[in-house]
Amino acid sequence: MIALLVPELPIDFAQPLEDLGLIEAPVEPRRLPVCRFWRQAMSGNSPLLAPLANLAPYLRWAQNPNYVAVPPSPSFLENYGYAVFAGPGGLVESEALAFGILLLGPDTHYPTHRHPAAEIYVVASGEAGWRKGEEPWRRERPGAVIRHDGLVPHATRTLAEPLLAAYLWIGDLATHARIDAPK
Repeated sequence: MIALLVPELPIDFAQPLEDLGLIEAPVEPRRLPVCRFWRQAMSGNSPLLAPLANLAPYLRWAQNPNYVAVPPSPSFLENYGYAVFAGPGGLVESEALAFGILLLGPDTHYPTHRHPAAEIYVVASGEAGWRKGEEPWRRERPGAVIRHDGLVPHATRTLAEPLLAAYLWIGDLATHARIDAPK
């Protein structure tokens, strides 16, 4: 991953990183239908976007297997995906944390769900509504930092533009999120 961000990395820096396992062979990229919103999501002016643009050809987009098995709505899987930079299945394997990006298409409701890992989102582009527990919906803009502690129910709904957000998970990375049953 480091080599992808800094392709001209001098050998005296690259070798120690390679010895630590931080430079690995590229993972076969994978695209999902939600990637049709990538260009639009990248059109903002957040400082997070330029480094992400360099990674685009290497991203391996994925979806939560629980959602694939039982989609929360007929159009959800067409408008949802994430790419892991570091963590299980990422460009760099890690059991300590998961770091990547989430892309949601416009007018998409990511229903109330929960997982044991604590997470932080940093909105890179797009405004969206975010809800934690029974709190009211909050509209968050690029640059916003959103935290969800482990097992706290939370939801997101995008507006007229796609949402691109960086995420960081710590804790139980092996257990995928599950959608809460509607009340």
